[in-house]
Amino acid sequence: MNWKAIVRPEGSKLFKVHTFTYVYKGSNYHLEVDEFADGTFTGHGEHSTDKNTVLASVSAGNLEGCLTALIKTIKV
Repeated sequence: MNWKAIVRPEGSKLFKVHTFTYVYKGSNYHLEVDEFADGTFTGHGEHSTDKNTVLASVSAGNLEGCLTALIKTIKV
């Protein structure tokens, strides 16, 4: 199925969510990358146990770019 070809009402958005768990130096992070039907990707993340540790949102032209950008922002 090509989810990007789904007909949807004007003004609505359909996106695919990719979720990842990233472990670095004993800390776990939940990373999420949203893939939009227009080909754009945005990424978000947070520490799994410290909800005050939120990663700045990133954008890229592909999934790998977003994951790389998110991982670069993690400093322990």
